[in-house]
Amino acid sequence: MDIGFIGLGTMGRPMVAKLLEHGHNVWVYNRSRPSMEWAVSQGAQALDTPAAVGARAAIVMSALPYPETVESVYFGENGVYQGLQERNSASDAPIWVDLSTIGPQHAESFAARAKALGVSFLDAPVSGGPMGVQAGTLTVMVGGDVEAFYRVRPVLEAFATHIVHVGPSGKGSVVKLINNMLVAVHTVALSEAFVLGVQSGIDSDVMYELIKVSTGHSYMIDRTYPLIKERDFAARFNIALLHKDVRLALDYAAREGVPLEQVALASQTLVRALAMGLGQDDIAAIIRPLEHLVGVEVKKQEDPR
Repeated sequence: MDIGFIGLGTMGRPMVAKLLEHGHNVWVYNRSRPSMEWAVSQGAQALDTPAAVGARAAIVMSALPYPETVESVYFGENGVYQGLQERNSASDAPIWVDLSTIGPQHAESFAARAKALGVSFLDAPVSGGPMGVQAGTLTVMVGGDVEAFYRVRPVLEAFATHIVHVGPSGKGSVVKLINNMLVAVHTVALSEAFVLGVQSGIDSDVMYELIKVSTGHSYMIDRTYPLIKERDFAARFNIALLHKDVRLALDYAAREGVPLEQVALASQTLVRALAMGLGQDDIAAIIRPLEHLVGVEVKKQEDPR
């Protein structure tokens, strides 16, 4: 298939690599020229604007950081929608698949605007990080037209294993925000747990091995503790983006009349990390403000031999 892809960041790059690996023709656009050059070196073909992507590909995918960016790419100046008039009317109806994390209200609005143009817009946020893309094991939670979903599912299978249609437009985004608010709460909680353990004189590796076989274990501990221990805060999923997702979740929950007290507390911890200048660090760095306050570091112990 001819696939358009917009956004060659932490997630977009490995997604494009997987699409190429599965034999698709991939047409890319990204504001950063080095990222475009990388994609071309992998076998993709570069285009100058999102509109050019919309004109070339029946299926356009995007992996972008913010709702405002998604809106600009699809509906702004030189946006994907402007390429529609150059498409052959006899070709398959276009489908736009946004893999970003946005608010449900954004997804609903974008889907309505796309429908007026004769296009299906799917909100299809993903979970699993760049490691999940590379392993082909991402989870994709999809909202929107079910027929469009079945058309794009084979394309999503290039980098995902768990691909589920959860309802009409916006519902994929609801599930993703729920997932990420749990990510925030779990990461804050594990940060507090390991700082308390180290402050109490307990070897963090010993604590980790015990928690792994106990009821307090979670996926986020397995994902995050090894990074904390190695002091490896290179961004796989950065704190600024998690804060954005938590803010979207709190806004949506307020409209639905559901108080999220623990999520609100986790948000305060994220704000402290942002205030320390850690926004571009991996979410493993959420532990650092508390380490700084207490005066300890959760890190790999030196071999006593």
